[in-house]
Amino acid sequence: MSEQEAKFDRGSALSIFGSDRREDLMALAFALAIAFGVYFFV
Repeated sequence: MSEQEAKFDRGSALSIFGSDRREDLMALAFALAIAFGVYFFV
């Protein structure tokens, strides 16, 4: 296997965010909102 085949592609071209860090923070905020809703309303 060559170096190019082993390289991991994150798929950033499909992201609606400009950076991976912003995408990760939005995912964290969304997960916390769901957890908050489940904890208090279920």
